[in-house]
Amino acid sequence: MKSEPPVLESAAGPHTVINGKEVVNFASANYLGLLGHEKLLESCTSSLEKYGVGSCGPRGFYGTIDVHLDCEARIAKFLGTPDSILYSYGLSTMFSAIPAFSLRNV
Repeated sequence: MKSEPPVLESAAGPHTVINGKEVVNFASANYLGLLGHEKLLESCTSSLEKYGVGSCGPRGFYGTIDVHLDCEARIAKFLGTPDSILYSYGLSTMFSAIPAFSLRNV
């Protein structure tokens, strides 16, 4: 028996529509509830118009985006640390930051 994956038919908020039925969403990473926040949507639209959907390459190879540097500086100031780093997705963290903290005698 082959099962079909559920089809999401609306934004992933606290409730969503899957296969035509409204359900409570327990599977989303939208745990801060920011997905439909109006100011965030406006900011995202403005950023998309300026930068497109991303840098299209890793920082070390292609370069970085000014807003990433600004965000890192703000995070470092908030945390009271000399610097911080952002990763575009969790897998990057797994392959670089975690191994760096695991080095011996450094």
